[in-house]
Amino acid sequence: MSHDRKLETLWHRRAKAFREEALPYFRYMGQSGFPAFMSLFIISSAIGYIGLIRHVPADFPFAAVGIAALTLVLCWSPLRTWLAAGDTVFLMPREAEMAGYLRLSFRYNTIACSFLAAAVFLLYLPIYLQGPAVNGGWELAFMAVVMKAANVWGAWRERRMTWPGMRRLMRLMRWAFTALTLAAWLTSLLWQAAGFTLLLGILYVLLYRLPSKHRMPWERLIDEEARTRKRYYVFFGLFIDVPTLPSSIAKRPYISWLLRTVRYANRNTFVYLYTTSLLRTEMGGMIIRLLLLGCLIIYWFAEAVSLSGYGSIIVFFIFMGLIAVQLSGLRHVHRYSVWKHVYPLPEKQRIEQFLKVDRLAMLLCSTLLWLFAALPLAIAGVFMPSLASAALTLAYLAIRPGRLRKKLMLDEDED
Repeated sequence: MSHDRKLETLWHRRAKAFREEALPYFRYMGQSGFPAFMSLFIISSAIGYIGLIRHVPADFPFAAVGIAALTLVLCWSPLRTWLAAGDTVFLMPREAEMAGYLRLSFRYNTIACSFLAAAVFLLYLPIYLQGPAVNGGWELAFMAVVMKAANVWGAWRERRMTWPGMRRLMRLMRWAFTALTLAAWLTSLLWQAAGFTLLLGILYVLLYRLPSKHRMPWERLIDEEARTRKRYYVFFGLFIDVPTLPSSIAKRPYISWLLRTVRYANRNTFVYLYTTSLLRTEMGGMIIRLLLLGCLIIYWFAEAVSLSGYGSIIVFFIFMGLIAVQLSGLRHVHRYSVWKHVYPLPEKQRIEQFLKVDRLAMLLCSTLLWLFAALPLAIAGVFMPSLASAALTLAYLAIRPGRLRKKLMLDEDED
C-alpha cells in the first residue's frame, strides 16, 4: 500500500472514530425532546415562509435579505481534518504525502457546506423572482457555485497565512467581496454584474498571493479541529455530562461592564462567579448570537404582521426556548471544579445564587426579544399577541427556577 493510501486510510479511521464517539450523545439528545422542539421550529418556519411566498410585501428588502443569507452560507468554509496535537510529531515528517489526506477533508466539508448553500439559495430564489428579478435563476445559481468555490479556495489560503492579523484582514475582505458580488448580481444587469465580478475576482486573486504562507498550517488546522470538537461537546453538554474540555475565555468588553453591577460581598460569591462564566465563556457568545439573530428575525415577522401578528410570537418563543436550553448548561460549568472544596465558599448559597443569575439572564433576554415583537406590532395597531406572549413568558419565568432547582439537587445527589 502506498504512503498516500495509508494516510487516506488514517483519515477514514479517524472520521469513523469520531462518529462512533459522538453517536451515544446524539441518542441522549434524541431522548431529551430536543428533536421535537426543532420539529416545531421547522414547522413554524415553513408556515411563515409559505405565508411570505404567497404575500410578499411590496417594500420587502429583496436584495438585502439575499445578500445577508447567501453571504453567510457561501463564505462559511469549515475544514474537519481530524488532526491532533501529536500529529506535529508523527505526521509532520510526511508532510509531502498529505495531499490525499487533505483532499478527503476538502471533499467532506465542501459537499456538506454546498448542500446547506443550495438549500438557502433554493429557499431565497422564489422570493427573489417575485421582486425586481434582474437576472434569472440559472445565472444566479452558476454564480453561487463560482463564489462558493472561490470562498473554499480563499479560506484555505487564509489558513496558510503566517500572520494572524493578516489572516483576519483577508477573511474580512473575502466576506466583503462576496457581499459586493452578490449585491451586483441581485441588483444589476447581467453584463454589468459579470464585468464587476471579473474585476473583483482579479483583485481577489492578486491580493491573496501577497501574504507569506506556510506550506502546511499544522498548528492552525489542529487548533481549528480542537475548537470544532469542543463545540460539539458544548452542545452535547446541554443534555448529558461529557468529557471535560479546556474552555476558551473571551473578554467581551461591550458586555463585561455588567459585572460591576454585582456587589462585592461574600453573599454574592456565586453570583459573581456564574455571571463571569456566562459573560466570558463560549456559552455566553452563543447566547448573544442567538439573541441578535432572534431580535432580527422577530422584527421582520412583526413588521410584516405575519399570521395576524402571531408569526413573530411563534418565532419569539422558539428563540426564547433555544436561549433557555443554552442557559441551562451553565449549571455544569463548575460542577467538577476542585477549588470549591479548597476555598471557604458559601456552598449552601450556590443553588439560590445560580437561580438568581439564571432568572436575571432569562428576564433580560426574553424582554429584549419581546420588545422586538411588541413595538412593531403596537405601531401596526396589533396588541393581543404581545399581551398573550407576555403573560405566557411571565408564567414560564415563574416556573423555571423550581424546575432548575430540582435538577441542581439531583446533580448534587449524583455527585
